[in-house]
Amino acid sequence: MIKRIELPTTRIDPSRRIAFKYRGKTFHGIEGDTVATALYANGVRIFSRSLKYHRPRGIYSLDGESGNCLMQINGMPNVHAEQTLLKDNMHVEPQNVLGTPEWDLLGILDQFHWAMPAGFYYRMFHRPYRFWPFFMKQLRKIAGLGRLNPNSSGKNYDELYLNAEVCVVGAGPAGMRAALAAASHGLRVVLLEAQPWLGGCFDYRTSEYSAGMALFQRAQQLAEKVEQTVNIRIFRKTSLLGIYNDNLITACQKDSKADSDDERYIEIRAESIVVATGCTERPLIFENNERPGVMQAGCAQRLARTYGLLPGRRAVFSIGHDMGLEAAVDLADVGLTVACVADCRSAGQDPLLIEALAERQIPYLQGWVAAGARGAKTLKSVWLTTTDGALKRKFKCDLLVSSAGLSTVPNPLFLTPARMAYDTHTGLFLPRRLPPKIHAAGQMMGYQNAESIEASGHLAGLSAVTECGIDVAKQLNEARGHLNDLPGPPRGCDLVRAPGRQDRQFICFDEDVTVNHIYQACEMGFDRPELAKRFTAAGTGPTQAGIPGQNLPMAVARYRGQPLGATVPTTVRPPMRGTLLGTYAGRNADIYKQTPLHKVQLESNAVFRRVGPWKRARYFAKDATARAEIKSVRNKVGLIDVSTLGKFRLFGPDALKALQRVYVGDMSKMSPGKLKYSAMCNDDGCLIDDGVVVQLGENDYYFTTSTGRAGATAEWFRYQTRFDNWCFHMVNLTDAFGAINVAGPRSREVIEHLTDEDVSNPAFPYMGYREIRLRNAIDVRVLRLGFVGELSFEIHIPASYTPTVWNWLLEAGKDTGILPFGLEAQNVLRLEKGHIIIGVESEIRTTLHDLGMGFLWERRKTEAKTIGAFALKETEEQQGRLKLVGFKMNDAAVIPKEGSLIVADGIRGYVCSARYSECLDASIGMALVESALTKPETPLKIFEDGMGDHRYQATVVTRPFYDPEGKRMKI
Repeated sequence: MIKRIELPTTRIDPSRRIAFKYRGKTFHGIEGDTVATALYANGVRIFSRSLKYHRPRGIYSLDGESGNCLMQINGMPNVHAEQTLLKDNMHVEPQNVLGTPEWDLLGILDQFHWAMPAGFYYRMFHRPYRFWPFFMKQLRKIAGLGRLNPNSSGKNYDELYLNAEVCVVGAGPAGMRAALAAASHGLRVVLLEAQPWLGGCFDYRTSEYSAGMALFQRAQQLAEKVEQTVNIRIFRKTSLLGIYNDNLITACQKDSKADSDDERYIEIRAESIVVATGCTERPLIFENNERPGVMQAGCAQRLARTYGLLPGRRAVFSIGHDMGLEAAVDLADVGLTVACVADCRSAGQDPLLIEALAERQIPYLQGWVAAGARGAKTLKSVWLTTTDGALKRKFKCDLLVSSAGLSTVPNPLFLTPARMAYDTHTGLFLPRRLPPKIHAAGQMMGYQNAESIEASGHLAGLSAVTECGIDVAKQLNEARGHLNDLPGPPRGCDLVRAPGRQDRQFICFDEDVTVNHIYQACEMGFDRPELAKRFTAAGTGPTQAGIPGQNLPMAVARYRGQPLGATVPTTVRPPMRGTLLGTYAGRNADIYKQTPLHKVQLESNAVFRRVGPWKRARYFAKDATARAEIKSVRNKVGLIDVSTLGKFRLFGPDALKALQRVYVGDMSKMSPGKLKYSAMCNDDGCLIDDGVVVQLGENDYYFTTSTGRAGATAEWFRYQTRFDNWCFHMVNLTDAFGAINVAGPRSREVIEHLTDEDVSNPAFPYMGYREIRLRNAIDVRVLRLGFVGELSFEIHIPASYTPTVWNWLLEAGKDTGILPFGLEAQNVLRLEKGHIIIGVESEIRTTLHDLGMGFLWERRKTEAKTIGAFALKETEEQQGRLKLVGFKMNDAAVIPKEGSLIVADGIRGYVCSARYSECLDASIGMALVESALTKPETPLKIFEDGMGDHRYQATVVTRPFYDPEGKRMKI
C-alpha cells in the first residue's frame, strides 16, 4: 500500500486499518477512505471498462460526475466507489469486464469504433425486419451496466419529512454564510451537503484567506459556527433529488452515521431556498481524454490533501482556470513532480500564481493545451499543442491533470423556472432570472474570490430572511454594497476542444460518445443539444449530464458556427442523482395508531391485529375462537376497547341543517338524553357510515362514526355543505376520548359499583345517554347500546383517564367474573345478533335497501337535500341487486370462508362473514345474494377453491339469529 502523506487537511486516520476484498483478494485501507481511494492506495489504476467500447477507465473526479468508478460493492451494482466510504469486510468487484479490468477480452470492440457511428443501433438492425428479434435479444444482453444479485443483503431505509423557513443546498462557504444569516434571525434552517463534511471549495485548499489563515482553516471556522447554531439542521452526505412546486425539496442521505440507515429519503417544505452548489471542472476534450491517469485538478488535489495520496509520480497540467494553477503549485509543494503547466487561456491568469510556478521552476506554457494522451491501458505520455495546433511537444508522465475551466452546477435551478444564460466573460452558464423565493450564491454566480463567495452567500441568506416576512432592509442594502466593493467574477475560458482526432475525443464517458458522434448527429439534422443528446445517448448514462453538461451545447454551437451562448445545457429532470427505489419506499415501517388502552391490554396478554390504521386486540387467550370471551359476555359480563370509534362534536346555529343533509334519518326528532341511530349514504344511496347522535344542548350535538370513517367525516360534512354558507363547527374528538363497552347481563352491576347515579332501566333505558361521574373523580359520557346483543354501556372517557377506568371496571367486576374480550368475540356476538360491519357485509354498490336498512331513510325531509335520497328512491324497488341475508350451514362443523361464492347455474352471490356460534350450536353467516334467493328456507350452495364438484349446503334463515325480539339489550 502506498505510504500516505501527513497533511493538516486530511480526513483519514492512518491508525485505523480496514480490511476489504477486491476480486477475492484481501486489501487494506484506512479510516476515512472511500473504496476508490483505498484501491488507488493499493496500486489499482483501472477501475472499470466503458459501456460500448470497453475502454479502460480510472479515477477522474471524486464527485460521481462520471461512471468511471462504478463498481459492484457487497452485491450491489453501479455503486460510485469514489463516494462510498470504506467499511470493514466490503466485497468489491469490477463491472462490465470479461476477464479483468486490466485484460478485458471485450476490449477488442474498441478497434471497431468506426462501425458504431451515432445512432447506429437505431438504423442498422431493422433490415431485413425478420432478423430484428435476434438482434434485439443480443442488444439487450449487452445493454446496461452491472448485474443484480438477488442474494445480496438488503439495505436499511428511512424517511424524514421536515418544515423549515429556509433550505440551503450546498454547505460550501456561500451556503454556510447563507445558513448563518438566516439562522441569526431565528429562522429554522435546513442545510444539505453532498460531502461527508462541510467546506465546499475551501475544504482542502491551502491558499491564503486572510493574514495567518488558509482557506481550509476558514472552512473549519465556518463549519464550527454552523454546527453550534441550534436552529440549523445539517444533513451531510445528502444529495438533492428534486425541487417542486411551493418549494418542496426532496433529497437522499446515504450512510448516515447518526442513524443505522444506508439511505434515507428526505422531504423538506421550505419558505425560501438558497442554492449554493458551486462549480465543477469542465472536462477538457482531447484525444483519449478518459484514459486512466487523466484526472481533474480538484480530484488530484483532493487525493493528496484529503486522503494523503500523491496522485502520481510525474505530472503534466493542462488547465483553463486559476484553481488549476493553484493545484499545480500545491501538489508540487507536497512532493509531486510537475513536468509543465499548459494553460489554454490567452489572458486572465492570476500573476501571483504564475510567479509561484516560476519560483518552483515549473515550465509554464500559455496558450497550450493537451492534444492527446498516450498509453495502451494507462497514461504513459501526453502531447501538448498550441490551441491553434501549430506547435507540438511530448512529455512523459503517469498523470495528466486536465480541465478546460469551471462549470456551474445549475441543475437545481433547472428544476425551477429559473432562466440560465451563457456569460461570455466568465465562460459559464449563469442564472439571469430566478423565480420568487429562490436565490443563488457563491461560485455558481461566477465568483471565485473567497470574500466575494462568502459575501454573496450572506446576501442570499438575508434575501431569504426578507421573504420569510422579516424586515432586514438595512442589512440587505449593506450586504449588497459590500459585495459590489469586492472582486467580481473573473474571466473564464471558452475553449471547447483541443486540436486532434474527433473520434477519440470523448464528450460523454458513460456512453462512449465522442465529438465525432455529436457532429454526425448534427449532420443528420439532430443539431440541437436536446436532439443530439437523445440520438447519441450523451448524458443519458448512470451519471446523466455530469461530464457532457456544458460541453455538449458548446460543441453543438461550435459545429453550427454560432456563439457559445446560442444554446443551453439540456433539460434536467428529477431525480438528479441515481437513487434506489427502496429509498423512495422508505423502511416500509408498520405505522399504526394505538388506543389509550394499548399498553394495558398488552399487559393482559392481548393478541393484536392490524385494523386499518389501528392495532387492536383480537383476543385475550390462546384460543383463536375466543369461546371463553364470548361466554363471558353472553352469561356474565365483558369489556372491550372501542376507542377507535369516531367521536365528534357538532355545534352552531346551522348544526342541525348539516346533520339533516348528511344523515338519512330525521335528525330533528332527537331529544336530549336519547340516542338517535342513523346512517350516511353517498350520492348513489350506498351505505358509507352509521352511528349514533345525541343532542347535548341547543344547536350542540355529539355523535359517533365507524372506525374506518373517523378520519374522513369532518371533510365529508364540509364538502356536502360547501355552497350553503351555513354556520357550524366540528371538533374531532376521536383521539381525545377513549371508549370502553361494558356488555353482558351483569354489566349494570359493574357500573353501579363505580357511581352513585341511577343506571336502572327506567332511569337509563336502552338508547339512552347520560353524563355521570365515576368514583366521584372522573366525568364520563355513557351510551346505552346493544351492538353485541346484550345489555351494554359504552363509556366515553377523556383519553388520559381511560386506563384508570379500565382497571376500575375490572376490579369492580371481579365478583361477576368479568373478562376483557377482543374483536374476534365481538365479531361472533354481533353476527349472532345480525348487526353488520360496513365493508364486510357491504361494498361500494350496496344500498340501504340491499341491507334491509331502508327503514332508516326519512322520505319527508326533502328540504334537507339529503345525500343519497334521490338514489334511495330510485333503487327502492329495483330488481337484480344483491341483497343481504342470513344463512345457517346444514353441517354445523363447516364454516365457509369469507368471499366464498354462492352458486347455482352461475355465481349468485358471495359469503360476507361466517362463524360457529356455540350458543346456537350452528355455523351461521351473512351473504349478499340475488333477490331470488332471499326467502327463508331457500337452499344455498357454497363453492370454495379446490372443492371440485363438491358444494357446501346452507339454508337462508331470518335475522337476527339470536334474541330476535331484542329483550336482552333492554333489560
